[in-house]
Amino acid sequence: MSIVQNPITGRTKKKFGNAVFSKQFGKNTMRAKPVSVKNPKTFGQVNQRSKFKLIVFISRVLLGMIRISFQNMAKGKSAFNAFMQANIKTAIAGVPGNYSISWPDLIIAKGPLFKSQNLVAAVDQAVKIKRTWTPPVNVLDSSNNDKLFTVAYNITKDEWSYGESGTLRSAGIDEQGVPADWSGSNVHVYTFFISTDGRQCSDSVYSGIVVIQ
Repeated sequence: MSIVQNPITGRTKKKFGNAVFSKQFGKNTMRAKPVSVKNPKTFGQVNQRSKFKLIVFISRVLLGMIRISFQNMAKGKSAFNAFMQANIKTAIAGVPGNYSISWPDLIIAKGPLFKSQNLVAAVDQAVKIKRTWTPPVNVLDSSNNDKLFTVAYNITKDEWSYGESGTLRSAGIDEQGVPADWSGSNVHVYTFFISTDGRQCSDSVYSGIVVIQ
């Protein structure tokens, strides 16, 4: 793909000969018109599309969060594409024809902030997920003000619950409320931190499965 910044072409779109013009991320781009594919259903292509569909299904549900949690990876591409690229190779388990999501390997967030140490998830109250972690030793460390972002996936109900908790990294503990009808369900737990201005994230941490009381 070529970047086209030309006062003659301006904001060029559509096709011209064998070239296809478009505008992506504020820049005019040009790519060659694709040739016809003799067999669009090769073994490799079918497998790749199967993996792609699994990650796309999750990304559509989490799109509002992904715009935040992958914003630091969206350099010359969308946060959606950054999420797809981060997970298509690592978060898929199984064999051709029988793929599934590898939940411990799913990357919920990716960014330059550091992950808190010893982050553990548990349940000690009804319909709440308790998270504990080691806060920074230095009380003057600016990362103390990073805000917790909680994510939970209910395996039983195929539902997600996520959001910024308002808890600071310095607290070392948080309890995420989940829907009352999640009681008795198995839930995957993820966590990451975002900066006070919302412009930076840490990599996500997977804390395993908890059973909601």
